Amino acid sequence: MPDDILVIDLLGGLGDLVMALPVVHGLAERFPGAALRVLTHDPGVTLLDSDPAVAEVLRAEKGREREAVEAALENTDLVVSTTRLHGIPDLVEERGIPGVTNLWRSPPHDEPVSRRYVRILAEEGLVGPEYRPPRIHLTDAEIHAASADLPAGVPVVLVPGAGMAVKLWPHWAALVDLLDDLPVVAVGPGSPVPGLPPTDLRGLAARFAAVARRGGVVVGGDTGPARVAAAVGARTVGLFGPTLAARYGLDDPATNLQGLPECPHRRPTAITEQVCWWEARCPLTTTGGPACMADIPPEAVAAAVRALLVLRYPVFSP
Repeated sequence: MPDDILVIDLLGGLGDLVMALPVVHGLAERFPGAALRVLTHDPGVTLLDSDPAVAEVLRAEKGREREAVEAALENTDLVVSTTRLHGIPDLVEERGIPGVTNLWRSPPHDEPVSRRYVRILAEEGLVGPEYRPPRIHLTDAEIHAASADLPAGVPVVLVPGAGMAVKLWPHWAALVDLLDDLPVVAVGPGSPVPGLPPTDLRGLAARFAAVARRGGVVVGGDTGPARVAAAVGARTVGLFGPTLAARYGLDDPATNLQGLPECPHRRPTAITEQVCWWEARCPLTTTGGPACMADIPPEAVAAAVRALLVLRYPVFSP
């Protein structure tokens, strides 16, 4: 039985860390006596604050990942990594540390990433077979304080921004018109409705958790903040274009909407190799912006929002 477990998530995106949380919590449950450490990039580090499963969170600076991994491997008994970049498999092999450094082995296009992680580790005997969705731990005090920033009633919170232009949805104004009877606010840039005051990442997570407790809904693209919202229990509508919802979709009670599901240029298991990925140059349109995102109609998004407002799913309590 390992005394010290190291989980390495250095894929670089906030959403990548959220998708790795079932790994973290599965390992903690399987080896309750071990000290579990997580090595990741900022700003995701703060999302693991107060998580009872995590003994220590280590930061890796961009460009210095290999050094961070080398230091973190000292006194480690078991390693699980979500990435093979930065020479991580070689470092682990040189130290003779058991573990899994390839959670991306032969991925099917229609198996969600988080479930794939858990299935591989279960086959290795490192976690139990039961899949539990990503969950971020917050305190009641954080959620209570964040609730004061929200409008009265049952709010709809829009997350119109994205770290990549290829994930931007062009119909936010039309959606707001369709939801004109509801209190609608936004976080981040790019929305035609008032934005909530700026806050840090953990404060944002607490706001989403407060939305969950009110029975509200969060709407966003395939981005880190939308994954954070789902991971604190908020009913979430995810808008998927260049990424395939069957592989990257959010867990229930989320609704995942897919634009252009039969796009011939989409590569579900090699998204960074898509022609559109880095510069949002879509070969299917000359009007600018990705055709797959434009293909998601605001009427469908509004209907999904209203359906989630009506349905009463159990709300996760951090």
